This record gives sequence, C-alpha cells and structure tokens, in this order.
Amino acid sequence: MKAVKPTAITAAMLVSTDATETYTAWNAATAYIVGDIVLRTTTERLYQRLVAGTTATAPESDTTNWLDIAPSNKWAMFDGEISTATTKSTSLTVVLKPGYVNSLALFGLVGSNLAVTVRDALAGNIVYTLSQDLDGTIIADWYQYFFEPAVQLAEVVLTDLPPYLDGHITIAITGGGTVKCGILLAGTVYTLGDTEAGASASIIDYSRKDTSAAGITSFVRRAYSKRMSARLMLPNAQLNKVQRVLADLRATPCAWIATDASGFEPLTIYGFYRDFSIDVAYAVLSYCSLEIEGLT
Repeated sequence: MKAVKPTAITAAMLVSTDATETYTAWNAATAYIVGDIVLRTTTERLYQRLVAGTTATAPESDTTNWLDIAPSNKWAMFDGEISTATTKSTSLTVVLKPGYVNSLALFGLVGSNLAVTVRDALAGNIVYTLSQDLDGTIIADWYQYFFEPAVQLAEVVLTDLPPYLDGHITIAITGGGTVKCGILLAGTVYTLGDTEAGASASIIDYSRKDTSAAGITSFVRRAYSKRMSARLMLPNAQLNKVQRVLADLRATPCAWIATDASGFEPLTIYGFYRDFSIDVAYAVLSYCSLEIEGLT
C-alpha cells in the first residue's frame, strides 16, 4: 500500500494551462438577472446571482446576492473534488512547478491518452517522460474485440517522478472529444506495507431512490464514492514510521494505491482513511488494517 500526500497547488506553481473559461468575469456596473453566473478571477470561483440588480460589492463578499457554486474551469482540477472537473475540447495541457515532489495522481480522467514530461527547469533537460493509453477495456475474445464498449481508464498514479526543486511537469490529456480531469495531485509517496490478498473494494451510492404510494420507484442518479478495506504486512522496524505517517495524514485527502499491478484500479482511491489499527503479531512482522473512504 502506498499513499501520496498532496502538495497544495498555488497560483505560483501553476506555470500555464490552456483551459478556457465559459463564463465572463464579474463587472460591478452590470445589471444581472437571477441565475446569471460570473467568474471571479481573484478567487478563481464561479458565483450565481440570487437577486436581480446591480451591486458594487464583490460576489465573494456578498452572500445576499451571490452564491458560490463551483471553482473556475482552470482550477477545478485542484479543488479536491473529483466531480468538479477541468474540461476542454480535444486536448488539455497543464504545466506545474510544484517543487520537490516524486508522485503525480490523476482522477476523473476522460480522454484517450495521457502524456507526462518532467524537465529539470523551465525549458530545461527532459528527465522523465510517460505516455499512457487511457483505454481500460479488457478484451478476452473476438466478440469483445469488435463489440465491447470502450472502458475509460479514469485513474492514473505515478510514483517514480524524479524530484527537482525547479522541476517543471507538463501534463497533456488528449482525446477525440471533450477531455476532463477531476483531480490533479502532485506530492510525496509513502510506502506503508505490502497489501495482503483479501482487500475489498466497494462504493457508496449517493443516488436518490424514492417509491411512491402506488409502488412506482423513481431514481435520481447522483455521484458515488469508492471505499476500500485492506490489511498490510510490514516489518516491525517500520512500525514507528508508518504510525507517524498515518497520524500526519489524518483528515487529509490523499491518493491511496493498494497495488501497482495492472487491472486493480478499483483499489486506487482518492480520499481519506476512516480508521487504522496496527497489530504487532510477530517478533519481526506486524499487520496494519486500513479503512479508506473515497471522495466524490
């Protein structure tokens, strides 16, 4: 099991992005109607008008007339929620300068290919490259080859990036239509132990299901979050380190990777741990049980 602790991305770390904004910037002189949505570049948030009219107070300071509804398209991938994604037609390219990091995690991906390039400085030498096909379809026979619907590989976690203080990471997502990225996380990876067989994966469905008095059930499809339970085996020499790392990661959304093996993407989650316990079972080995709850 590995955990990637994120580095908070600031405006100074976002070197460039070609993500565009759908909504125009707020203007104090404009008379807005109810439902109008504006962009505030100072907060990188979108606000919806609640009361028709003109007000000089900025939306982030005027909760009577404005409702904060979402991050800007450019910053949606950095807001900590998979369901608020940065989108762009055909391709999306982002350049980060996050400092010393050795990992990159992307969740909520939509596209056909992911390319990652690391340079040791702006326009410096290339020290790392990766091209990842985002087609997760498993083909077992000729029928599936011709008729199986494409399956989107929505999670990619890289834990082998070379750390450079002035490193510049370029992330490019391409596809035939609109591409998306729900979470883009750069950070530091910690190895917690070896995941034992028997790990479980499930989801929490936030959809609404109502049954009328006539017995008719209606559904409102909403987001869901992933869950994972796993037991790890680790040397006793690592007990103190693992306990300290997990204590530091409390109430912190991270990328959790139960295994690097291909095909086990359900055991890769962006979320937080609800509980952990360490069982000092043997003279040289111990067990750690983890309950991970994903975020939407």
